Amino acid sequence: MKDFYLSKYFLRYLNLLFNLQKMATEKIKNRWVVIIGAILIQLALGAIYSWGTLTIFVSPYLREPKELTVFIFGIGLLSFAITMIFAGKLQQQHGPKKIALLGGCMIGTGVILSAFMNNIIGLLITYGVIFGAGIGFGYVCPIACAAKWFPDKKGFINGIAVAGFGAGSFIFNYVIKILANPTGLETTDTNFVSEVSKNIPLMFIILGIIYLSLVLGGAMALNNPPENWKPEGWNPPEPSVENTISEIEFERNQTVKLPQFWMLWGAFMLSATCGLMIIGSYAAFAKSVDNADNFIFAIGSVDFVFIGSLAALFNGIGRIFWGKLSDIVTYKKSMLLMFSIQAFLMFMYFTTNVNDLYFLIVTCAIYFCFGGNFSLFPTATSDLFGSENLGPNYGIVFTAYGIAGFFGATMVNLFVLAFGGYLILFIVMGIMSIGAMVLIFLIKPPKRK
Repeated sequence: MKDFYLSKYFLRYLNLLFNLQKMATEKIKNRWVVIIGAILIQLALGAIYSWGTLTIFVSPYLREPKELTVFIFGIGLLSFAITMIFAGKLQQQHGPKKIALLGGCMIGTGVILSAFMNNIIGLLITYGVIFGAGIGFGYVCPIACAAKWFPDKKGFINGIAVAGFGAGSFIFNYVIKILANPTGLETTDTNFVSEVSKNIPLMFIILGIIYLSLVLGGAMALNNPPENWKPEGWNPPEPSVENTISEIEFERNQTVKLPQFWMLWGAFMLSATCGLMIIGSYAAFAKSVDNADNFIFAIGSVDFVFIGSLAALFNGIGRIFWGKLSDIVTYKKSMLLMFSIQAFLMFMYFTTNVNDLYFLIVTCAIYFCFGGNFSLFPTATSDLFGSENLGPNYGIVFTAYGIAGFFGATMVNLFVLAFGGYLILFIVMGIMSIGAMVLIFLIKPPKRK
């Protein structure tokens, strides 16, 4: 009987895939189906940001400190960004569906193989390199595809297309917690490690199947529009310095030679590093202890799974908000506003140690700004270097995030140890946000020489 119900649900899933494929290839009016597919894909990819929850269970399972296992997360982000270099070009040559399917297979393979790894080297390969590479192949496809279907709403659609990435962490924080620790044992419980360790292999297998299903389902909705297609009644805006749009389509080998590329790349690296350092440090900051292992701050006992999940939700909302704002006031003005708010939040973050609610609000606000990077930077790439080659061009711009991801995820503890606390770290991140703001302020659309 159980097998009958499993077969029944599997057939329903196949039918859903068929319907998505059919809708995506029908009339132009169904272009919103691409967005449904994009969200499904991004929900799975966003699970990489659930590392903060996953490491609570994986680190004791591996019998390694969190300061060491965080390199799995860092390598995953680096692999993600490096793969984007190739994925952008490949999806342009072979279509977004095939490359997204490849990414889904790699994601499923990497996570399922993690079930058979009981040491950090094994997980660095499966959950770091393979899972991260799968995300790289899957991530760029819905962005590039959606941009072609929605040239009239680039920022807003970029935001929706990647909102699932932020929301995915919100969902999978709880899924991971339920799968790894179904009885809700406290980490201080003497049976915590032995009980949780029994569940880790099955957890990876179930997660791998879920991620694979989401990406394969979403990929079936990805089809590029006919060449030179544009929405009915819409005409492209005239190029001008004022509206920040270039009149030229640049190939990737041309884009990387432009000073505007390096300014955009630098701004992305600075801003992303700030956000990722907060993601990697907010719990450790809150749990700072004295020599007697007593919490230094009033926020030491807050529910970090709840805060991480709520912040991830704000990350997703921020992607939509900042993307929509860029359609109204241009990506440049949106970035300048976002970076200035982010800088202010970084400078004041250390003061949140006095109150739980204050800490929650400011952390969510930082995630809200951090999410904006992922809708504003593809929009900026399209406006500066042309929409025709958005996939390859954004793939190379995104390498800034890979570098930011690795250092932001792995260097926080070293930085704190070097300066004896978090105050200097947050001040430096505020200065970096100002640096990103200056770079964007100076950018003007490139002209062909």
